[in-house]
Amino acid sequence: MTRLLLARLVLTGIGVLVWGYGNATSEPRFMYAGMGIIAVALLMRFARRWFDDKPQ
Repeated sequence: MTRLLLARLVLTGIGVLVWGYGNATSEPRFMYAGMGIIAVALLMRFARRWFDDKPQ
């Protein structure tokens, strides 16, 4: 498992937890923050071009 994939998985998990907390407490700020974190994790799919995961 590469570092980039691990970072994406962790961010997705954090985003789901934050969104779930916002949904349970009816706080739109947390729901939007969770959606934003998940969006960042999805955009990291294209980060392979910027971050070289090979050790040198």
